[in-house]
Amino acid sequence: MAVTAAALTLGAYLILNFQMPGSGGSHDADDAPKATAQASPPEREEAVVKLDAGGQEKGGIETAAPKEIAYQGQARAYGAVLPLDRLTSLYNASLTASAQLKSAEVKLSSSRTASERARNLLKVFPTAVAQVESAEAASKIDAAAVETAQAEVEAVRNNAIQEWGPVLGQAIVARSPLAEGLVSRKTALIQLTLQPGATVAAPARISVTLGGGSTAEADFVSEATQADPKIPNVSYFYTIPMTPGALAGISVLAHLPNGAAKPGVGIPPSAVIWQAGKAWIYVRAGSNRFERRAIGEEAAPTADGGYVLPATSLQHDKLIVVAGAQTLLSEESKTQIPSDEDSN
Repeated sequence: MAVTAAALTLGAYLILNFQMPGSGGSHDADDAPKATAQASPPEREEAVVKLDAGGQEKGGIETAAPKEIAYQGQARAYGAVLPLDRLTSLYNASLTASAQLKSAEVKLSSSRTASERARNLLKVFPTAVAQVESAEAASKIDAAAVETAQAEVEAVRNNAIQEWGPVLGQAIVARSPLAEGLVSRKTALIQLTLQPGATVAAPARISVTLGGGSTAEADFVSEATQADPKIPNVSYFYTIPMTPGALAGISVLAHLPNGAAKPGVGIPPSAVIWQAGKAWIYVRAGSNRFERRAIGEEAAPTADGGYVLPATSLQHDKLIVVAGAQTLLSEESKTQIPSDEDSN
């Protein structure tokens, strides 16, 4: 009985401590840290995408060295697309006043002719005094109407100049192509204010970035008549072609050339992606590795949607992704979404 009890005790010990390969024990202890490391990548990897050669080919990933291009220091200018209700009202008022003046001038010309005929008739018929007096009275009334119409035209002109400055004001009164383009919504008017402390002459043409990220070429009009109360500096009026994103009130950002030109690199629009309201590019950091980098505030936007950076902001031997950047952004987003196993 003692031998039997010892055998049973030994058998139980062996059963409790024996495990099949892969069922647990030391194998589970080794595997658990590996799973945890894959589910929680280090934070420094958040802006990095790893994609093998096959994935790069499938996603149309292409890289190239950025082109060397002149870069000029920039002064930032902030603004918005202006509503044009008041400008349109002045434009229409000028149109009405001008029409009334023309009508009054035509009527005056006719009454003066009638008065002249009456005076000539008086030479032949001395009894036509009443007719002469009536014609001259009508001529004086019409002359007063012309003066009133002229005063109305001048009043509209003064209001336009007071509100929009001499350049735009005169354009409104003359209904020039500049004013006509704004009223017919072929162009939009923006006001830009230089950042505090900046003293930069307004260029004839600049590139601006609208709130939605689109860019446009802006043409200088004049200095603005009123400053932005939020930014104590000089303001300028510019016009841009009317686009779906050029809505009244939308914010506008511009970079005005400031200082001497220096070496820079060009970023094509195909390389630019937008994430969290910022512009980014991907830089190749290895055969299967890409790093997402922000385009800094020193970058100058171009009209086609690209940027110009100082040469010092990007190493000369770095390759940027010029095609397929959106694919990399999608791949990066996938790695940030936890799987079902990770959630459990």
